[in-house]
Amino acid sequence: MNSISRLLVIYRKNLKLTQKQLVLKLSCFDDEFKGVNTVTISRWETDTTTPNLSKKHKLMSFLFKNGCLKNSDCREIIRGCYKNLHTPLHQIFSKNYQYIIGNFPEQKGVSNYNFFSLNGFEFAREYIEHIVDIEKASNVENYYTTSTKELYDLTLQNSTFSVICERKKQHLGHFIVFKLKNDVAEDIAYHRRSEMSITKEDICPTYERGTYYIHAMYGRNPKIAAQLNVKAYLHFLDNIEYIDNIMIFSSRKDGTNISKDYGIKLVAKGIDETYNFEWNGMLSPVEDILLSYTVLKLSF
Repeated sequence: MNSISRLLVIYRKNLKLTQKQLVLKLSCFDDEFKGVNTVTISRWETDTTTPNLSKKHKLMSFLFKNGCLKNSDCREIIRGCYKNLHTPLHQIFSKNYQYIIGNFPEQKGVSNYNFFSLNGFEFAREYIEHIVDIEKASNVENYYTTSTKELYDLTLQNSTFSVICERKKQHLGHFIVFKLKNDVAEDIAYHRRSEMSITKEDICPTYERGTYYIHAMYGRNPKIAAQLNVKAYLHFLDNIEYIDNIMIFSSRKDGTNISKDYGIKLVAKGIDETYNFEWNGMLSPVEDILLSYTVLKLSF
């Protein structure tokens, strides 16, 4: 049985629903299911047929919105799908690596690396110095002004997701995400406020709903970039009850070239008057990112 089949069987039996009752719930949820009947459900559950991509998207959205993740078996199936995402992502990133990393040279052949959370990591400050240098080099001159101390303080917040990849203290990649208050995130997405102005007061506590702002992402090769992205997906999934949106603010011209394929929508753009760069604000519900067509095709 594929993952969709297993999820349907477990979900329906856990709620003690008949196939007819599930058909009714689905038809009320979205018009996409108007033609679905008990025969269709039976075929999906036995893996005789598979929903097309559009129905798969609506079906997963239905399951997410109707408590599927509260069931431990269902959650583990879904987590397993995201865990296996690194191989197809690696292949995709290999084709458009520069959209992920910018103008940095790719480091091939590196192996035996480790992943650590910056929160509580012994050499965090040292690696954060590398992150600041990389972010300064990735943006227009003098734009990135967050200091090592400021970034270190932000990564210490419990709701911050901060992972680095290293090998023998060699910095190979990072993924840093801050959970901001929704109004703060929206102001940054629309460039009403600078992303460099974020303080600890703008970050939400762990168990308060907010918007995850992707502050920095870097990987020395497509494989590392893919694995870092998978770790972020798993974090979003594990904390979905407390996440409203995912937000990106990009000062790079190619900032939207790959993000749009993964469920995050461009909501605003313009030219920064101070630094004269083209900016893009991207903001979407977390479910749109976790259940984007690209991710569904690769993992479910």
